[in-house]
Amino acid sequence: MDALFRYLVKYEGPIYILLGLGALFALRSVWLAWDEWRKAVFGLEKEIAYQRLRSTSAVAILLLMIALSQFCLVTFVAPYLPSITFTFTATPDLLNGLSASALPDSTPEANLLALPAENTDCTPGQIMITSLEPRQEISGRVTLIGTAKVENYGFYKYEYRQQSNEEWITIAAGRDIIENGELGSWDTSSLLPGDYEIRLIVIDNQNNPLPACTIPVRIVEP
Repeated sequence: MDALFRYLVKYEGPIYILLGLGALFALRSVWLAWDEWRKAVFGLEKEIAYQRLRSTSAVAILLLMIALSQFCLVTFVAPYLPSITFTFTATPDLLNGLSASALPDSTPEANLLALPAENTDCTPGQIMITSLEPRQEISGRVTLIGTAKVENYGFYKYEYRQQSNEEWITIAAGRDIIENGELGSWDTSSLLPGDYEIRLIVIDNQNNPLPACTIPVRIVEP
């Protein structure tokens, strides 16, 4: 169902064009059928023309209903689906217009300091995802390697969200303690390209979530 919604939104323009062309053809057929019915003299001829008028009118009404449904879906339904974000957000060029002296230091130490605050809760040896780097470009199915090992361990789960959204979507969970091993996988093939975040959360045996390890990534076309 998500794939259908994405298709209808992504190709909204071409769909409206096709529906418009179909509506013009249907209205032309309605006009011809009505003109034929109006000019018909004999009963059988008039009845055939009337049946043609009814069928062409039904097609025109159907196309109008499809166009209205498409508009309502894209405008009122799709934006409120929690697992789908249909709009592409342009990434601003923050370096545009800056001089070379104004650019941050490109040393590894400076890059570590430049990472977003969400990534600071990754705890080496306890809660971390090691197979992804911040701002890494990914596509398709991604295997997640990392560690979920704390005292009073309960279980772990990993979630994602698009950076323009506030709601996190749970991908999967596990009860085994993982130490530098496979946490699971993330199939990104059904998601629109853009900036996302993925986080690993460990919950202790008292059902208390520990600070999550969050890593920003960018999904690109495969």
